[in-house]
Amino acid sequence: MSSEATKIREAIIERLTGQDWLPVIGFRRQVRPQLQEEELPALLVVIVDELESPEDEANCGQPRFMNEVTIGISYCVDEMPPEQLDEALDAATNGIRKRLLQDPTFVRGVDPSKAMDDPDRWPLFEAVTKVRRGRLFPQEGATYFAEGRLEITFQFRTNYEPDLDDVLEHVVITARPAGAGPGTPLIGLKIDIPTT
Repeated sequence: MSSEATKIREAIIERLTGQDWLPVIGFRRQVRPQLQEEELPALLVVIVDELESPEDEANCGQPRFMNEVTIGISYCVDEMPPEQLDEALDAATNGIRKRLLQDPTFVRGVDPSKAMDDPDRWPLFEAVTKVRRGRLFPQEGATYFAEGRLEITFQFRTNYEPDLDDVLEHVVITARPAGAGPGTPLIGLKIDIPTT
């Protein structure tokens, strides 16, 4: 079963595939092996990292986390004068941000393969918490190229339910009436849980 981070990455790739304004030879999901000249322009969509932080108190109840997943989108271009690379990177990164962040089905975290009226559609994430943009101009290699980078951070929740083999057979409740002193006897109640 795919992780939530993988589902978000695949939803991004699905939305960026086949866009006329984003000419690419292919998509990559991992950074290695190194891109070659004949593979440019290229788009890489990778899972950068994932952080789980306690949702409430770390030591209360089952583990519940707020997850932050960062997806890196890298657009590499070449075969143009260096002064035109800036313009190409701006156009690509602006287009990618618009395509993702102005798509209501994406920002609401809905699986686009399911109909909008389908009650089984699943949310991909709860929020986009950060967008970071950068560019890189590597100087080594046979050709001059540039890389535009977007890092988008998505937030969602994860709960780890206990994996128990025991069956709940009964519940025991003990209480002391409000305002009663320490010598007042406890009131006890045992509730048997019917087994099916």
